[in-house]
Amino acid sequence: MGTKRKNHAEKCIDIHDVEGSLDLVMNDSKDSPVAVMKDGNPVFYCVPADTYAAILEAVEASEMIALNERVHQLGLKLFGDEDKWTSWIKAPALALGGKSPESIMVTKEGINRVRDLLGQISHGVVV
Repeated sequence: MGTKRKNHAEKCIDIHDVEGSLDLVMNDSKDSPVAVMKDGNPVFYCVPADTYAAILEAVEASEMIALNERVHQLGLKLFGDEDKWTSWIKAPALALGGKSPESIMVTKEGINRVRDLLGQISHGVVV
């Protein structure tokens, strides 16, 4: 028999009761996770859809902050100081279709395009 796993939810439901009672337990959970238990161990956790969406948004925002910071550090290293970096990031770039790097850094894809452009510039690629 395996080791007992810790339960990280205040509300629990046995896996055999999921089909008949999950809606009631989820409604009673007040947006908190519900542990689905089997033999006294949590098998998985259920969270309300709105809570799950909020978690995903928080993770996405955290990733965006980290990506922005990495690109910022690359830019500082390449341009040497904050003023030159700020000037470059606000200026239109031909390699970005005439858009400024700052204007496209609102998505992961945009941040990655700017990161790639900085890499090209640092390696002497004419862009």
